[in-house]
Amino acid sequence: MDYDENKIDDYTLALLYLVTHERHEGLGARAWKGFDWDTMNRLHEKGYISNPAGKTKSVAMTEEGFLRAREQFKQFFAKQTTVISLPKLTPDAKKRWNEVPEQARKDIIESVWCPHCKTGVPMELHDGKMERRLLVLRGTCKKCGGEVARVVEPEG
Repeated sequence: MDYDENKIDDYTLALLYLVTHERHEGLGARAWKGFDWDTMNRLHEKGYISNPAGKTKSVAMTEEGFLRAREQFKQFFAKQTTVISLPKLTPDAKKRWNEVPEQARKDIIESVWCPHCKTGVPMELHDGKMERRLLVLRGTCKKCGGEVARVVEPEG
């Protein structure tokens, strides 16, 4: 099988970070070396680790190797946090939206007509504004990502 050796090296280096011990600030660290020998030799040639040949069960990581391993580990294996953006409502739209009972607000957001899906779908609310006495909410369909809107009429 043909594969990208550089990717293998990057992932192996990231995993070396997982098994580091004896960290010495500015000098690197030690890591257990139970990985593919060809990969370990390439990492040595790139200057990230000491020569892996020998009887010891760990290998010395250079400072550069340790720092790169830490960054690769974060990139490949850290849980991604999701930033939830709040909808942008004009002040008068926000006032009107807050007057709608909480359960009704949930029902409005969870059942919006999507012209692409041809059915009622939940909406990801992005913005809202008042147009005359109507509250106009705009967002995206949570099913297909298409643009959707919902109009909330005034009470009474």
